[in-house]
Amino acid sequence: MNGTELQYRLTSYLRIREALGMNVGSDARVLENFIDFAGEECRDGVTSKLVFDWLDVTTKQHLGNAAGRLTPVRQFLLHLSASFPDTQIPEPYLLSSRKRPTPFVFSRDEIDKLVEVAADVAPGTLSSLVLRTVVGLIAATGLRASEALDLDRADAALQDEQGTLLIRESKFHKSRIVPLHPSTVRHLAAYATVRDCLQNRVQTNALFLSSRGKRLSYEALRQSFHTIVDRAGIRARNGNRKPTLHSLRHSFVVGRLHSWHEQGVDVEGRLVHLATYLGHVGVVKATGT
Repeated sequence: MNGTELQYRLTSYLRIREALGMNVGSDARVLENFIDFAGEECRDGVTSKLVFDWLDVTTKQHLGNAAGRLTPVRQFLLHLSASFPDTQIPEPYLLSSRKRPTPFVFSRDEIDKLVEVAADVAPGTLSSLVLRTVVGLIAATGLRASEALDLDRADAALQDEQGTLLIRESKFHKSRIVPLHPSTVRHLAAYATVRDCLQNRVQTNALFLSSRGKRLSYEALRQSFHTIVDRAGIRARNGNRKPTLHSLRHSFVVGRLHSWHEQGVDVEGRLVHLATYLGHVGVVKATGT
């Protein structure tokens, strides 16, 4: 195997991943670097020693830590081994990666408290209603905050407690339909009624409005969320990250898995469905939300 063959295989591999809707930007940079190195060294095929030699050489090239660089290379080598069985794939446990802080998970009571406090921020105003509705929607559906804020009024179908949301071109360039629980439909429909009454006073199709009648921005929501978290007295727990907007999404996933366990549901069999609902391209991504 030579450098030209490796480059051809890499190009094919990246095209397959792109066709599946995966973002290959950062991985492509790492893999191109690896191919440049390996093309001059792999006279007898790709070996584990060659991979670790490359990791040593690229330590100071700002391509991420060694464990982070090894992951996309291992995935490519798994693909390559289908055509070249002698390809060696280094074991991931040979390198230690940075330990990620444990994501913060809100309890059910804490989520109820957040929604309650949100209603007390400038009570009686549109801003208060928007904040309470957005926080409640993200907690109830596990949407990314950006997905909720990108919703247009026409994306929310709310009829007879049978509601859905159209999530358009979100992460991984995927669109999907998100079904809503009847209780979520009722709350969202109540907000939509108020929002529709303001239609002649706003210049946007956005579902969630700022106090100026424009689409609510992520930064405005983030700041308001931190305010209600502080007012609710919710703090980071030992070993956890501080609670953030994305913690609502983590909490939804954990809550759903916990409910399935309690109900005796085949959790492993449902993971693909959960990944699809969350807008991920695979189960591994769903676990990292």
